[in-house]
Amino acid sequence: MKKNSNGSKEIRKIKERQRVLDNFYTKQMKKGKTTRADILDKISLGIVITIFMFLLLYKIIGSFIISMILGLMLSVLMGYYVMKLNKKTRCKKIEQIKNDYKLKLEEEKVLLHDEDIEDYIVNRYYEKKTEIKSSVNFFSKDKVFKLYLLFLIFYVISYFTSYKIYYKIMAVLCFATASFIGAYNITEYIREKENKDLLN
Repeated sequence: MKKNSNGSKEIRKIKERQRVLDNFYTKQMKKGKTTRADILDKISLGIVITIFMFLLLYKIIGSFIISMILGLMLSVLMGYYVMKLNKKTRCKKIEQIKNDYKLKLEEEKVLLHDEDIEDYIVNRYYEKKTEIKSSVNFFSKDKVFKLYLLFLIFYVISYFTSYKIYYKIMAVLCFATASFIGAYNITEYIREKENKDLLN
């Protein structure tokens, strides 16, 4: 039992270490944006693309169900290949960040040549965990505004077209997505105010 407990703790420790590193690299690549914020950004973009593809297909095909299925299939397929491409690009960027960051710390006499840069990043994270130095970057307020605007456009158009129900569905989806992102912003702000900014 004790052995299993130790194994679980070790797994949690490894996952936590990877989470810290992923967050650090994402902040470096995305100008301070957290990993969770970046994922939510991608989800919101995917929803907008799916809605656009559905409307385009519906205009061409004229069938709600077929347009919805094809739109989802194309969006998933596109998302899959984009994720694969992003993964390769991310790996290359991470190596570049590690090399640049290590070189910089070595020049500043902060890190020794034989020290592991990722160990330093993780240790630095825990050293500064109790400090409140960061202010949140409202990563998607522009997207929230655009989605609410899209909601208004769809809602207004629904009164001037014979496909009222479909445009109202799209309006509701845009409104729900914008509200979800807005609520997440508030949560992210509170969380970030209670943590440190590893980039400083």
